[in-house]
Amino acid sequence: MENGEILSVEALNEQYGSEERLTFAATPQGLIFAEISNAWCRGRVYLQGGHVTDYQPSGQAPVLWTSSASLYQPGKAIRGGIPVCWPWFGNHPSDPGKPAHGFARTALWNLVATSHNSKGETVITLALNDSPQTHAIWPHPFSLTLTIVFGATLQLLLAMENRSISPVTLSCALHSYFRVADWQTCRIHGLEGVDYLDKVEGYARKTQSGMVAFEQETDRIYLIPDAVCRIAIPEIGRDLLLRQQGSTATVVWNPGPVKASAMGDMIGEEYREMVCVETAIAPQIPVILQAGATHVLAVEITDAPE
Repeated sequence: MENGEILSVEALNEQYGSEERLTFAATPQGLIFAEISNAWCRGRVYLQGGHVTDYQPSGQAPVLWTSSASLYQPGKAIRGGIPVCWPWFGNHPSDPGKPAHGFARTALWNLVATSHNSKGETVITLALNDSPQTHAIWPHPFSLTLTIVFGATLQLLLAMENRSISPVTLSCALHSYFRVADWQTCRIHGLEGVDYLDKVEGYARKTQSGMVAFEQETDRIYLIPDAVCRIAIPEIGRDLLLRQQGSTATVVWNPGPVKASAMGDMIGEEYREMVCVETAIAPQIPVILQAGATHVLAVEITDAPE
């Protein structure tokens, strides 16, 4: 499949499906997704954005959160799940007219392969390459490969290759939204004593004291590479464990009530049901990718062992 080429749901099921374990379907708006149901978990990933929206281990509550008001429309970002923010994270560094978080999260990715490994986990490989459409926004040749493993853990590996003849500067994120019972009782472990930039307070540099808790709008860039974080959700007795690789920072975000009320794809008090703990290459600590080089950004998400 080339960038922007759309196979029919029937053709995808015939070429890449696997009976009941992996099937393809489409939303009424026309977005095609893969539905995963194996012995380990249930999950869903959209070809637009390479966007994982669902992961639910067998016998457990859903791990990821998506907004009930999220737009599932061609060219529009999905609110929730794990958006792939690339080749910049946040606003464009010099042109505010360009899309926030880059173009990867709204581009149509190519389905490269599907398989089931020896453990019975489902492996899906997607790719996105440069095209005239991407050159209009970002002029560099590139290749992205996203490998997703739906199994006992959820694993995402984003390999970014610089196919230009010059170095490129990148920031990006696997912008994961996690479902919690109440944002104000949720706690994040693993960032104690780490310096962070507080975006709510003009990027003031601070040091984390104790666990991360939420009381109001929170938008922080924790300056720690390859963090291991634990999200404690006491109401349901769940601890989620995140292991990062290839990152330069961990971003923690919740819009809080005021900002959430102004968001068209988040309604009511939905902000209370989610927190974002993001595996990031922050703009403040970017990756300079040499010509021909590849960098991998990865996260593994699982229920923490008791």
